[in-house]
Amino acid sequence: MKVNQVFLIILFFISHHLKGQQQMDYNRIEKTLRWSLEHSPRSLEIDQTVLKEHPERIHQERVDFIKNNPVAIPKDITVKDLFFKSSLDAELIRIHVYQPNDYIQNRVILYFHGGGYVFGLPEQVDAQMFRLARDLKAVILSVDYRLAPQYPFPIPIQDGYDALSWIIKNGPEQLNIKTDSITLFGISAGGHLAAAVTQMTVDQGLAGIKQQVLIYPVIHNRLNTASMNEFTDSPLWNKGYAEIAWAHFLGSENLGKSLKYADLLNYDQVSKLPETTIVACELDPLRDEGIEYASLLLRAGVKTELWVIPGAVHVFDLFESNLTETYYEFLLKKLSQS
Repeated sequence: MKVNQVFLIILFFISHHLKGQQQMDYNRIEKTLRWSLEHSPRSLEIDQTVLKEHPERIHQERVDFIKNNPVAIPKDITVKDLFFKSSLDAELIRIHVYQPNDYIQNRVILYFHGGGYVFGLPEQVDAQMFRLARDLKAVILSVDYRLAPQYPFPIPIQDGYDALSWIIKNGPEQLNIKTDSITLFGISAGGHLAAAVTQMTVDQGLAGIKQQVLIYPVIHNRLNTASMNEFTDSPLWNKGYAEIAWAHFLGSENLGKSLKYADLLNYDQVSKLPETTIVACELDPLRDEGIEYASLLLRAGVKTELWVIPGAVHVFDLFESNLTETYYEFLLKKLSQS
């Protein structure tokens, strides 16, 4: 069993070792996933001091690693960058485009990467996006939204909304795509961003979203769910990381506040949101936030599917395991609903 290339990119920046470092009961993890975790060549811990005091180092290490270890672009997929001006300050924002030769015009996916709003970039999941674009025959547009603490809330969310607006207006001409049934797709903090942008589109009366697909998403900054308080020492993401990330994103003065588009439960037009799929992981501090949001949507009459994957941890899908391929087939089914 080999650890895939995406996993190596995601974990390049971390600095400690799994074995002997955690108190979490690893027997709860699905056995093939546990094997991958225990045999990973890199650590599953983030240095909390660096994350708190120098988050830009984590991001820069990722940028440098990707630059020095690029994923080969398949011959049947065109990859390019497009740029638009931010509505806030006219700064150029990048959209990283994956367009297979045999794409379906109305199968358009707007993707938001993870990284706690403090690190990450589209290329960190190039291999995953190449596979999805090819298997779905979809055009995937990944937003290189700006990051905290340099660009705190609500700037990254506005970048995401501006990207969607730009794509709806300019996508038909620049990419020869149809933009009346776009899927918003996000993972972890990117799931929060996708959901926040979806709420903003309802408020702004912008049409064009068919569905939102949220994978182990961040939902709110309350840090008070049972799963958040249980998984304080889990690998890959835990309560300590979440507290630091929220402090960078909102600022310490706003940590206890329920701000619209930050706390996604604080929304008054839930019934107008589009069809939603939420995937949560049993052993993830974010598990109960996903369940809370799914419950809110269901109570409002929104067509919603929730899957809590037994034995899975945060970003489990970046490791080879029996869970990963089952999840991938499910994801293909949901993302092909164009």
